[in-house]
Amino acid sequence: MGNGQFRFSYFTPKYEETVAFYRQGLELPIIEAWNRTPDDRGTLFGAASGVIEVLALPGNTKSDHLWDDRPPQGAFMVIEVAQVESLYQRTVEKGLPIQLELKEQRWGHRSFCVREPNGLTLNFFSELE
Repeated sequence: MGNGQFRFSYFTPKYEETVAFYRQGLELPIIEAWNRTPDDRGTLFGAASGVIEVLALPGNTKSDHLWDDRPPQGAFMVIEVAQVESLYQRTVEKGLPIQLELKEQRWGHRSFCVREPNGLTLNFFSELE
């Protein structure tokens, strides 16, 4: 498989709110964004060594893309960060929806969970020293 790129991609009917959550809320860097038409909008965010691709759910059902318009179910993202404590503090200060408070896990991580606008859980962690 080589050294290709890993992306977690999904369509959302809450495109603007979701992009604001990742950009202003979590302060993830935008790698690329496009707004070609109302049915072709997307933003790529850098997240650790991967990419989160947020796509506007097209109103046109005759698209070349496959999608499931149900909310995310049973999936979550796990993202390693250098300073989980400072990210947690900024997340709390911004009033983002915390699902699990910052705590030490028995498997050697310090982590917390936040819920994004589409109901997807993001778990941020740092390794304990």
